[in-house]
Amino acid sequence: MRLRRSFTDKEIKKWMKERDNASLSYDVRKFREFYTKWLIAGMYQKQLPSDDNVVEIMMRKMVYHINSATPEQKDEAKKWLEDHGCNTSL
Repeated sequence: MRLRRSFTDKEIKKWMKERDNASLSYDVRKFREFYTKWLIAGMYQKQLPSDDNVVEIMMRKMVYHINSATPEQKDEAKKWLEDHGCNTSL
């Protein structure tokens, strides 16, 4: 895939909304669909890992760091990560 160098403000807002929704769903299939859509659009350059567990960890870390997540959602993500031997760093 070829990385696109610039996106319009409208595209970035759409990507952020879709990213947050896909991450907050904790649905690996939904997240993969979101990612593939934006990979084709040039937002990403690399494929997602094939291991669904790694993708789930990524989603939990994203929820912990995104601005749109509530404090409760961030706490839940942190707890899940710690319970599974992970930390919150990116």
